[in-house]
Amino acid sequence: MNRSSAKFVGWIVGVAITLGTMSVNAQGIITDIEFGECEQEVSEVAERFFEKAKKAFNDNNLQEAERYLNSALRQEQNYAHALHMLAEIGIRKRNGVAAESFWKKVIAVCPDYKAEIYFFLGMRSKMAGQMNTATEYLSKFLTFDERDRTYDKQAEKALKEAAILEEILSNPVPFNPKPVRGISTRNDEYLGIISADEEWAFYTRKVPQKDMNSISRGRKMVEQFTVSNGKNGAFDGGEPMPYPFNEPGNNEGGPTVSANNKELYFTICKDDANGYRNCDIYYTSKVDGRWQPIQNLGANVNASDAWDSQPSISADGQTLYFASNRKGGMGELDIYFSRRNLDGSWGKAENAGPVINTAESDKTPFIHSDSETLYFTSRGHTGLGGYDIFLTKFENGQWTEPKNIGYPINSQDDDLGLFVSLDGKMAYFSSNKIKGNGGWDMYGFELYEEARPEKVSLLKGTLKDKNNDPVTDAKIELKNLKTQEVKEIKVDQFSGEYVAVVKRDEDMIMTVKKKGSAFNSQYIAKEDDDMDGVVEVDLEVKPIEVGEEYRINNINFATDSYQLDHIAIDVIKEFMGFLKENPNVKVGIHGHTDNVGSSAANMTLSNNRAKAVYDYLVANGIPASRLSYKGYGDTKPIAANNNEAGRAKNRRTVFVVTGK
Repeated sequence: MNRSSAKFVGWIVGVAITLGTMSVNAQGIITDIEFGECEQEVSEVAERFFEKAKKAFNDNNLQEAERYLNSALRQEQNYAHALHMLAEIGIRKRNGVAAESFWKKVIAVCPDYKAEIYFFLGMRSKMAGQMNTATEYLSKFLTFDERDRTYDKQAEKALKEAAILEEILSNPVPFNPKPVRGISTRNDEYLGIISADEEWAFYTRKVPQKDMNSISRGRKMVEQFTVSNGKNGAFDGGEPMPYPFNEPGNNEGGPTVSANNKELYFTICKDDANGYRNCDIYYTSKVDGRWQPIQNLGANVNASDAWDSQPSISADGQTLYFASNRKGGMGELDIYFSRRNLDGSWGKAENAGPVINTAESDKTPFIHSDSETLYFTSRGHTGLGGYDIFLTKFENGQWTEPKNIGYPINSQDDDLGLFVSLDGKMAYFSSNKIKGNGGWDMYGFELYEEARPEKVSLLKGTLKDKNNDPVTDAKIELKNLKTQEVKEIKVDQFSGEYVAVVKRDEDMIMTVKKKGSAFNSQYIAKEDDDMDGVVEVDLEVKPIEVGEEYRINNINFATDSYQLDHIAIDVIKEFMGFLKENPNVKVGIHGHTDNVGSSAANMTLSNNRAKAVYDYLVANGIPASRLSYKGYGDTKPIAANNNEAGRAKNRRTVFVVTGK
């Protein structure tokens, strides 16, 4: 008998006693049965055998009871009471197959014999994956006026779950997993993650290692925390993570990496002083290209007497999700989260709540870069068997009802450990049930549209000065142009690098801020396909100097037009903010074109475009005394005009500082 069947039969004995189809004596032995209604005429011989069977059953002599019941059925093969008692004996012997067979015979003879039979058969059919049959039985149970209504909610819930499972099985989703090149080898690879920019993969690889303590000098398999570098969708063969990783006695893995690839969270399991194998979540950061000493995240995240593992960090680095079996949870394993405090420490871990967590195990959380879509595995939500993968989205301050990600991604086996690419198009997992390069391998597959996260882009680059050296003391502000909400993007204090994940539901503008430095911005339009995925934008941070020219990005015009579009207006508004913050600065607005068309026409067009910007600034409160404008046509190219890339650079709007 498999685990599910044993669990079902044990449960059904308890239900039978609770519902009153059986009663128990002081020793906990089943002693009596409640029979249903069935108008049948049976022979006296059959009835005498049945009465002897009841006495034997009440004496707990099940073998003798079965013998008398079979004798009764030889006289009357459709004797409903005898069939019902044999079903009850089947329950007592934990033989669900026999109980099911006899109950089906009972209702075939007397369809209205007893409501609870339909409940039992319906629940058994559901556990066997027979959703249509389960629906028929449970629906019939609810039609009885004479039924134990304390089980109505359970029947209604089971009907709802059966409908969900039938929907899942009837509508398979696309699923064509393939091994990830470079990572998947003849060795085992598992517990992995790929960075948002797909430049790095961190995972566990099991490799052979000589055992010098063995008499035979044989080879044993050891786990290595491993890293691979990625390029164009493929990864190199990987190397063991350097010191301070892979220390003797540590079992390391299950990583998550921040959006800038400079914060790594992972699990270390090791024996404590008392020999207890404790698993906690640890952290390290990369400074100047080197990983720093590994640190335990502390008591706010890790419980001293619990298994804490499977971390997943949000894109902004402010929320850490993980799984734990600590006391006070809702099930065997629950998903928790901790928020980062202003001082960089982690706050007290909180349970993710009853929408996500169940009375059974819920684990392997993965928070996507959109910070709103959570993928996790559960044995408690409606699934196909074992662990299934689910997704939920954070909307209006709460998590939505988890959705099963579908069949055949989910199966009757345990399916877990899913993570999803930045653009949401690819999903990854580890498995040893698919024919790959080795035993355990990492696989990727195209994720169908409905299971994808929200659309986001990852912006990355370096702040540089006019000498191309990194600038580390500036800040970057990211403004949502609809809500006007402003967030600060962190700039690395050593390299001047920045990384930000931007949700693409509204237009955004990114602006560099540093006292005494000129205006520089980058517009991120939600409809701009060029801003999809990973976008690399290096931004200049140049001091305000009289006579210096500074480009204003994203002020573009239609062909032969000098009308300002909504993007140009949004950029000019940000430029106005710079002028207001620097009230002594005077600027000239200059327009430039490529060499397409006549020089005279280009001169007129560039002048009109510069004037359009000038007019908007004056109309919105910038004194004309601080402004001037001029068009230069195609007379001052900054790139060759013999290709589109060069011409695009030459079509530009700039400002020149004329006073300060």
